[in-house]
Parts: sequence; structure tokens; C-alpha cells
Amino acid sequence: MVQYRDTEMNELDGDKKALPNYSQANRPAHITTYNEPTLRRDAAQFAVEYLGIDDNSEDLKNFIRAAFVARDIDIYYEVARGNITREPGELDVDLNEDEKEALCNEKDKLFNERGITLVNLAVSLAAMLQGHVQSSINGASLYAARLVPGFDSVGATGIDQPNWTLGAINAAPFFTAAALGCWLALPVNNLVGRRGGMIVSAVLIFFTSLLAGLTVKLPVENRWKLLLAARILNGIGMGIKAVSTPILASETAIRFWRGSFVLAWQLWVSFGIMIGFVFNLIFASIVQRVYKDTDTGRDLTVALILGAPLIFAVAMLGAVLRCTESPRYYMRGGQASKKYNPKKAYEILHKLRSCKLLAMKDMYLLHKTIEQEIQEIKLGHRESSVFTKFGQLFTKRRLRNALVSTSVVNLSQQLCGINVAAFYSGTFFISILYQDNNNNGQPNYHSIEVAMALSLGFGAVNFFFGLPAIKTIDTLGRRKWLTWTLPLMSFFMFAGAMAFPIPWDMRKTDYNTVRMVALWLYFHAAVYSPGLGPIPFTLASESFPLSHREIGCAFAIAVNLGFAGLLTLVFPTINNHLHPSGSLGLFSGLTFVAFILVYLLVEETKELSLEHLSYVLNGSKRKFVEYQVARVGWFLRRYVMGIRDEEPPELDNYVEVQQMNPGFRDPESGDRSLSSRSNEGSRGSSMRSVSPGQTGGNAH
Repeated sequence: MVQYRDTEMNELDGDKKALPNYSQANRPAHITTYNEPTLRRDAAQFAVEYLGIDDNSEDLKNFIRAAFVARDIDIYYEVARGNITREPGELDVDLNEDEKEALCNEKDKLFNERGITLVNLAVSLAAMLQGHVQSSINGASLYAARLVPGFDSVGATGIDQPNWTLGAINAAPFFTAAALGCWLALPVNNLVGRRGGMIVSAVLIFFTSLLAGLTVKLPVENRWKLLLAARILNGIGMGIKAVSTPILASETAIRFWRGSFVLAWQLWVSFGIMIGFVFNLIFASIVQRVYKDTDTGRDLTVALILGAPLIFAVAMLGAVLRCTESPRYYMRGGQASKKYNPKKAYEILHKLRSCKLLAMKDMYLLHKTIEQEIQEIKLGHRESSVFTKFGQLFTKRRLRNALVSTSVVNLSQQLCGINVAAFYSGTFFISILYQDNNNNGQPNYHSIEVAMALSLGFGAVNFFFGLPAIKTIDTLGRRKWLTWTLPLMSFFMFAGAMAFPIPWDMRKTDYNTVRMVALWLYFHAAVYSPGLGPIPFTLASESFPLSHREIGCAFAIAVNLGFAGLLTLVFPTINNHLHPSGSLGLFSGLTFVAFILVYLLVEETKELSLEHLSYVLNGSKRKFVEYQVARVGWFLRRYVMGIRDEEPPELDNYVEVQQMNPGFRDPESGDRSLSSRSNEGSRGSSMRSVSPGQTGGNAH
């Protein structure tokens, strides 16, 4: 183990190296600098004043024990595993067997925490709803002639107006989510919490799905107007949900598995997309058997496809009503906030964690994190308006770096072209398959069935290949997944573009071509699913400090949904002019642009606590870019030119984090630990032991 510093807070004044890059005025209250008396006083004062714990109770003694465990957590993880042994009284805390098991399970077992199941269920159903809405948009577009007057199947004519109308209808929920829904999540979350935001969104999506299903009752020339209005309101619900849900998942998870818990969002979005395609295919098949290929049958199919998401809306509402609120919601703003309620936060943590020691440890760390954020950002929470916080996203380096990283990754999700398949796979395949068989300009049922089946294959690949990321997003890391998968995605999209014969006659149905194109798109989706699929929302929900989490997350997700809306708006016209091969080639190039942006601008955040994440994101972004460019040069010299004795460059940000947390590993260097230069040892037997029944004299 590593040698920890034992320093009173006021002793740091003469040691400017103790906390890198922090002046005396804004030095965070980092508990690794607290010696025994300081830590006892600080923990006891918080427990008595804010948690209502009696100063002579056993709970106070246990809370102080938890504070010591929080300070020296790496040592106690090793003790719990039996990797190091200490005599009773040699360490500050003597763990009992149940506590050792809980500490091991916290780090080793993903679904160990007892109270997290209902939160996971609520998050999963919210994500399924998001995916099903996307599939309903996709499926309904196959029947665009029943929704948009004058529409002649995508790709079959050179007329742009119906394509733009279809694009506008489909883009409406994404534009509304980006422009209104994400930002309305701020006041909604402030008033009713993360759960409240999810409840509001479920109700909105339920009624708008019902309204969308009823559009077929109107004459064809008026249907698109009502559908557009329904989707605008639907987008508000989508935006609120897209911000509130990942934050709830992130704030209730333990740090080791934070990425995996937030991953549930994207994983179940892909499952919702797949289930939505299943519903679409079932509806089309059953209705066709009863009504054949008639306008009445097409109208009924459209109504069922558009209204089906209300099923998941009801299920989501039921799950959210039973899950807990985020404990961090009751700590927002620190002591200056009227909603500040540490006692309530602790009650929730006690439900979420597997033992009292873990709940108390996380409660104390949460309290100190809030203190640190206030000192770091110099933010007076009470008087800071939404506009002030929005401005600080661009003026405070810690926040600006988080904004750049999360926005780049969320933009990359749209640049990679995955949503071409998610939003328009049906119409895309129809544009390859289509033959006008005197069916009033509409694709025949067989073409629709093939397009839906191919779309279902995409949804299945997207879901099942996301499963490997459940653990690897936290062990392999966010950045590494992105930099490994984006070049492959660009190649597979390019291969899909090259699968078309030269010359290609778009007036002829070519099943071999559509099979090859679908195969390459499946490869593209398989690589996307564990990487760029879950990571954008994971980064958005974890990268910002609690004081700015809603507004930072809202901005990043608004970038995602805004560009999703832009893609949805323009793709029918792009596909009509560039044809399917040109569309795939375009997104292949954009995917490589996304790879360059991610490589240069996105930091690694795996396994970092929110405290240490602040140090990584508080570094110079310019130096980070220079470091990444330097690594390219080092890689070429080492592996191309054969210069093996050159050491790889190091980034100062990670060295500083290692000084604050000696167990931290540089994410750019794989298994090479920055702590290898540290001396092993322990705090020594001179420290007073805190056992379950003993805290010693002056606790506070």
C-alpha cells in the first residue's frame, strides 16, 4: 500500500506542493489530507448537525469509522481481500467480516447493491420507451403516403417537397427535445427531482402517442398537421426523460460501476428499438392478412405503430413511482439551498447500499464532494440563476472542458450515421428494393415486409452487441472503446457504400445488393453498440459537478438530440439526391471526422470518483491536445521506425490525480500504474484504532 500524508488543514499553508494547482484560497477540502483528529471532528460535526445522529450513539461511532474508511479506501479494499494483514488496532478501523464482504462485493459484483434493482428497472423501461418511439417513427415512415399528401416513396421521384415534409414530421420530436425538453428538465428536476421529471415525461409520451395513433381518423391532407403537433409535445417529454434518467442512474450507482449503470440507458434504448421493430412487423403482418394491401389496412397499421409506445409509457410510470429518488438531489446547492436535506439523502443511501458502513462512507464522501465543488467553482448556489450557471459552462475551465468532451462525444453519435438505420432503415431499404407495381406510388407489402425484417435484424444486432459493454465500459474505459471502434465503423460504412454494383439501376429490385448492404450495416451496428452507443449519455451524466449537473447534461444531450433532428430532417432529401451508396459514403467520412475529434478532445473517466474526475477535467485542454498529438508521434517512432527505447509522453493532469490518489492508473498507459514509484506502507500503528465500539475521547 502507499504512504498517505498526515496533515492538518492549516499545515498545508506552508506546503504548496501538497495539493497541485490549488492555491490557499480555493483549496478543496480533500479528506486524504486530514489527520486523525481533523477527520474525527469533521465527520462527527456533520453527523450530529445534519444527519441528526446523537453524539453519544453507536451510529456516531460507526459514522466516524466510515469516514476513516472513505479516506483510506484503497487500504481497506486490500484488507477486505486479505491481501494485507494488520493486527487489531494497527489501522484506524477494524473491519468485521460482514463489512469486509460488503467492501469486496462493492468493487467486484455489478448488481450487489440491494436497493438498486428498482432504479435499474425504471431506467431500463424509460430507455425502452425512447427506443420504441424511434422505431415507431421508422415504421410509420414506410406508410408516408398515408400521412403526407403527395408523397411518392422515398427515392422513387425527384420531388423534394414531400421528402422535406416527412423529414420535418420525423425531426420534430428531436428538435423540440433539444430546444425545449432538455432545458425544461432543469426547472422540473429542481421542483420535483429526477423521479418527478421521469413521471412528467411518461405522462406526456403516453398522451402524445395516443394522439398520434388517432391521426388516421382525419383526412389524409390534414393528418401530418396533427402528427406534427403530437410529436412536438412528444419531444418535450423525450428531452426531460433523456436528461433526468441518466442522471438518476449515475447518481445512485457506486463509482466502480457508474458507467455500467448508465449503460443500461443505451442498452435498453437498443432493446426498445428492437422490440419496436418486432411490433411493427407483427402489426403489418396481421393487418395485411385481414385487410390485404388496402388503404384501410395501411391506416390501421400506421395507427397501431404510432400508438404502441404508450404501452412502455405506462410500464415506465409504474416503475418510477416505486423506485427511490437520487440521494444527491437532496444535497444540491450545499447548505445554502432550501432543498438541502442530508438526512433524507442518507436514508436513501441506506436503502441503496448493502450495509450501513457503505451507506455512511458514501454519505460522507458526498458531503465532502459538495464542499469541494463549491470551493473549486467558487459558486454561491443560492444566488446563482440558470443563466449564471449557463455562462459558467463556458468561463470555468473545469466546466468548459467537461462541456467540450461531452458535446464532442454526443455529436459523434450523430456523425457516425447509426441513426440512419435507427430512424430510416425501413425507407432506406425500400429505396433499394422499390419497384413501382402500379400501387399508387406506394411500396408493395412484400417490400415493406422485407424492409421491416432487415430493420429488426439491425435492432437485434444493436442490442445483443451492446451486452459486452456492461462491465468493459468501466474496466476497459470510455475513451479506449471510442478510439478502437470509430475507425472500424467508418470502414464498415464505406464497405456498405461500395457494395452497390457499378452502374446501379435504382429502378430494379436487387435483393443481393440489399443483403450485402444490410450485412455491412450490421457490422457497423455491432461495433457501435459497446462503444459510441452507451458512452455519450454516460459521459454527459458523470462529467459535471453536482452544482451544474442538470444544465451541463442538458447541453450535451441537446447537442445529441439537436443533430439527431437535423439528420432526421435532411436524410430523406440526401438519400433522394445522393442515392443510398452516396449516403453511406458521406457518413463514412463523417465517422472518421468523429474519430479525430474524440481522439484529440475526450479524456478518460473510468473508475474515477467524482472528486478525482474534477482534477482530470480541470487541466488545460490545449495541453491535452498536444499530448495526444505527441502520442501519435511516439507511436510512429516506436512501431514504424523501430525506436524502442523512447518513453511515452505523460500528461500532467493524470500525474496530479495520482498524487491525490496513489492507486490511480493513467488511462493512457494501460496497466502501467503511475503509483509504481510510490513507497508501499501503511499509516502505522501510531494511529489510534477505531473499532465498532470505540471512537475515543473528543470526537468533535
